[in-house]
Amino acid sequence: MIDPVGPVESLAGDRWRDAWGAALADVEVDVTTAEELLARLHAGGEDVPEELLTPQDWIAPSLQGAIPMEFSDRARRLLQRHLEVSERLAEALVQVRAQRRALGKMERAERRPVFFDKPL
Repeated sequence: MIDPVGPVESLAGDRWRDAWGAALADVEVDVTTAEELLARLHAGGEDVPEELLTPQDWIAPSLQGAIPMEFSDRARRLLQRHLEVSERLAEALVQVRAQRRALGKMERAERRPVFFDKPL
């Protein structure tokens, strides 16, 4: 009889599933944090908590074998959310750059004129 679970799954058992579940949960927390940050910034909130502004180093989990089938739908939804947040972050970055350029032009235009007292 062939083991339908596969060699990696049968060797690691619940630890293998737990590791994948924890890895997905970590990514979900990161995506949710990015979504919350974007929502607050878009709403014009200036009271953004420091933990949202401080990026955490991402450490890739050392997972062996394929993702368990039971997590496939969750992983697909998470990937879709991640792509949407990435797109929104890129758009926000473009907007910030455009606003900084416009602000720089306004600051230069607001310089006080220099007058000389000299009869003509």
